[in-house]
Amino acid sequence: MRCACSSGSPRHDPGVVTPPQDEPLGRNRDFRTLLASQTVSVLGDGVSQVALPLLVLALTGSGVAMGIVGAVNSGADFLLGSVAGAYADRGDRKLMMLVSDLGRALFTALIPLSELVHGPTMAVIVVTAAPLAILRGFFRAGYLASMPNLVGRSQLARGNGILETAYSTAYIAGPALAGFLVTVIGPGPTLAVDAASFAISGVGLFLIGRELKAPADRPPSRIVDDIRDGFLFVVRHPVLRTVILLFATASAALTGAYAAMTFRIVRDLGQPPGAFGLALTGLGIGTLVGSVVATRLGPQTNVARVLVVTVVVEGATLLGVALVPSLPVIVALMAVSGAAEAAFVVVYVSVRAANSPDALVGRIASTARVIALGMMPPASLVAGVLIDTVGGTATVGIMGALMVLLGVAFARVQALSAASLAPHVAAEPAREPVLAGGEGTRGDDTTRSASTSRTT
Repeated sequence: MRCACSSGSPRHDPGVVTPPQDEPLGRNRDFRTLLASQTVSVLGDGVSQVALPLLVLALTGSGVAMGIVGAVNSGADFLLGSVAGAYADRGDRKLMMLVSDLGRALFTALIPLSELVHGPTMAVIVVTAAPLAILRGFFRAGYLASMPNLVGRSQLARGNGILETAYSTAYIAGPALAGFLVTVIGPGPTLAVDAASFAISGVGLFLIGRELKAPADRPPSRIVDDIRDGFLFVVRHPVLRTVILLFATASAALTGAYAAMTFRIVRDLGQPPGAFGLALTGLGIGTLVGSVVATRLGPQTNVARVLVVTVVVEGATLLGVALVPSLPVIVALMAVSGAAEAAFVVVYVSVRAANSPDALVGRIASTARVIALGMMPPASLVAGVLIDTVGGTATVGIMGALMVLLGVAFARVQALSAASLAPHVAAEPAREPVLAGGEGTRGDDTTRSASTSRTT
């Protein structure tokens, strides 16, 4: 890899990975390039998050159809998530991300193309959901595994916070842009913006000078053994398994809530499609505020309190959205929810990274994703059935109540109190990764564990 002390440093021997120097992020050209390109990509994601459910709603009018799309999406990611993490820990992470972005640009473009030629658009959405999810999983594995080398371990929390702040800013503009475009040209053609954003992201990755490769001195191993090592490390690590389980269950509840919110706003309240985009813009504004605050959190932060409080706040705001018919109040509640979600994600990802040895960082991230993704297909299907049975409003309220109960339940889990933002893991690769976590580790004796939105 190219030395991290300067993006303009001369190249080292191909097989040698130089540990990154913790240079100021403002002078880290590769970090700035990633920041710019991924901000554009998140702008496209914000457009897609409004346009795609509105397109499914327009094509089918069914909550179950929306649940099926969500289940296929998360199910495919679930099946190959661990494989993605194993490859991230043994190969060229930048190449993984580049290929993933170009593939996502192609598959996403098929949806507006189908609309343009009056093709079977709903079938195209379902068929492309799986490859898009798989490519997203490979991108995320490469991205998360690259972060310690890109910014240095001591700056992981700050780097993640800066990225989340930029993403939140883009996410404010994305849904607002989508609301306008959906009204003018329809939800199908609007998805072309997301396809273009993936292509721009790929260009940005190509311009990164560092060779974001896995450690070259790791011993040979089989993929299945690599996956097992990452899984066992998480299972044997009290802090990791606790924060990952909290993240996974909260993400599953939110998956159903956001799908139901489309029906709550457009169907139950009779608002135009652009109102859904406005609600997500409120979410983006709150996310920006929350990520700015999270960037200032230091090693002494009470992680357990932040995680529990933010989950409870997210649940309470969903209950408010279900009870209050006023669109301005819903937008304000979504802003509060976004702030809580951003703080949750930044702290969660930083805790996870602080507990992840370099040799296992990709596999631990992918194990975390697989656990979360394993809960999402049934959550999507249940939410779809609930939407068609009791309506979008009641479904939002049910998911909000579940979030509040989840936060209260995890407040009593002792292992969560041992979580910290302070890095406790040596940067060099672990030779015996399964034993590195140690059973029964806790508190300050624990070898200690990043994000953007809940694509983590």
